[in-house]
Amino acid sequence: KSFGKKDVLKDINLSVSSGELVGVVGRSGSGKSVLIKTIIGFLKADSGQVIIKDDLKNKINFSMQDNSIHSQLTVKQNLRYFAKMYGLKRKEREEIIQEILNRLDLKDFENIIIKKLSGGTQKRVDIGCALLNSPDILLLDEPFLGLDPELVNRLGALIVELNKKGKTILISSHDLRILYSICSKFALIKNGNLSLIKKEELANAYH
Repeated sequence: KSFGKKDVLKDINLSVSSGELVGVVGRSGSGKSVLIKTIIGFLKADSGQVIIKDDLKNKINFSMQDNSIHSQLTVKQNLRYFAKMYGLKRKEREEIIQEILNRLDLKDFENIIIKKLSGGTQKRVDIGCALLNSPDILLLDEPFLGLDPELVNRLGALIVELNKKGKTILISSHDLRILYSICSKFALIKNGNLSLIKKEELANAYH
């Protein structure tokens, strides 16, 4: 994937098996977000293709660094809006909304308009919306950005729990500590290329 004369991603080759929890690392501007946006389809690759197993029930969902939620709606209104968009029936969506509010510590904010919330709380709402349709594949771009250490750990624990339930998860993050503790596979983007690295190499990934 190039932008003008700048090659952002070159000869990328990454295979993610069902049930893997993969951390994507790299310096700012290395192309982590571009990779995720290309997998989702927000960006079209100049060459190559993204192949996703075609027998998945709910396929794929995501939370990007730039949130997709509506700033003029409350937390609960956002969750209801996306739940309806995913076609969830009323009883089902109310049950899962309550579960997400509780799991992501959003219960106290459910009736507050998004634009009045902190960046970290907005991020949790965005991730909550991505979980509504129980996707088989979940792509998270900098999900820990703006969260305090306790919330980082709690979100990390939730991600691990989702992975243990069979979800395939791809995370890009600068937080190497949390990726080290939760991911089973690591991909480094450097100079436009992607390479798999071992867990013990993570600490020196940027050098």
